[in-house]
Amino acid sequence: MASGQVRRLNTPEMPAGFKTAGVACGIKGREKYDLALIYSETDTAAAGAFTSNRMPAAPVRLSRKVMAGGRCRAIIVNSGSANACTGAEGYADAERMAGLTAEALKIDPGLVAVCSTGRIGVPLPMDKIEGGIAALAEIIRMGGNGAAPEAIMTTDTGPKQTAVEFEVEGIMARIWGMAKGAGMIYPRMKVEGLSHATMLAFIITDIEAEAETLREALSRSLEQSFNRITVDGDTSTNDTVILMANGRSGVKPGPRFQEALDYLTRELARMIVADGEGATRFIEIEVRSAQNREDARVAAAAVANSNLLKCAFYGESPNWGRMLAALGYSGAEIEEGKVAIFLDEVEIIRDGLLREVPEDIITGKLKESSWKFMIDLGLGE
Repeated sequence: MASGQVRRLNTPEMPAGFKTAGVACGIKGREKYDLALIYSETDTAAAGAFTSNRMPAAPVRLSRKVMAGGRCRAIIVNSGSANACTGAEGYADAERMAGLTAEALKIDPGLVAVCSTGRIGVPLPMDKIEGGIAALAEIIRMGGNGAAPEAIMTTDTGPKQTAVEFEVEGIMARIWGMAKGAGMIYPRMKVEGLSHATMLAFIITDIEAEAETLREALSRSLEQSFNRITVDGDTSTNDTVILMANGRSGVKPGPRFQEALDYLTRELARMIVADGEGATRFIEIEVRSAQNREDARVAAAAVANSNLLKCAFYGESPNWGRMLAALGYSGAEIEEGKVAIFLDEVEIIRDGLLREVPEDIITGKLKESSWKFMIDLGLGE
């Protein structure tokens, strides 16, 4: 249950006017779902955020153009091939995926976003995808199925989806989202239209909003969810988040919508981290009293991405000096004598110095599957 009137749905139900489907078209073999479709019965306002990697995949380049227009009707997603580093042929294949989807659904191809995930440098098997798109369109006409979250998986151990609903002036609205990601996870995405393995997330809602409003809401939400996670420190060529709103509920965006969107994106982000390739721990890092927000971000990121720290945590070794070293090279303003660090409620560093903590307390903590570090830099508000 989220705070206030935002309620998580135990069964992730679709917002009004949306349908999803997944099929096995043969990209990953006969038995595995590998092609997904999200479809709105009417035009939607849309916003997208995409990788800051300077070698973006072909579908990222195409979908950026779609999102720049602020409207969308469908998203077609394949797993098994990232369609990245595939040259002109790869971009033509992405355009063909959009065209085939539009033809099957009888909509404008300019309203179809395309996403891909899987191995980089591998061309798409377009003969299989063509048949899969036709099958997806037929399933959509019959009402859809529940296989889309599974169809976008690569190294994920299970599908990731969630839904929430909230009330505004007596009217209920709903947000549903699905995501994938387990490796190559350190998203640094930018929302198109604003100044500033792979993770994918697709979010649909029945609120009534303009594209610019969705861009602003998505940008705020990213900065407290997907852009604040890391598994291995690698930023993918394909990272994408798309938000669509079809207006069916009539609810206007406001604080309650932002609260619901933030809750949903945080939940999906946590699912990605918990499912990280080879992950044995879920670790949350909070930085307080930095000189500014950016210093807090880079300090937390340096600690989270330290491979030496990850080795220590995996080996259940309390090598806290490595954390201080990461803070020191992070680029944030640091004064050694002001740093304090807590592992959950246990103070392990005070005034920049290691504290003597009973060994059994630390040993017990390090055997747990999730921890939270609070780092106080003692420099600001």
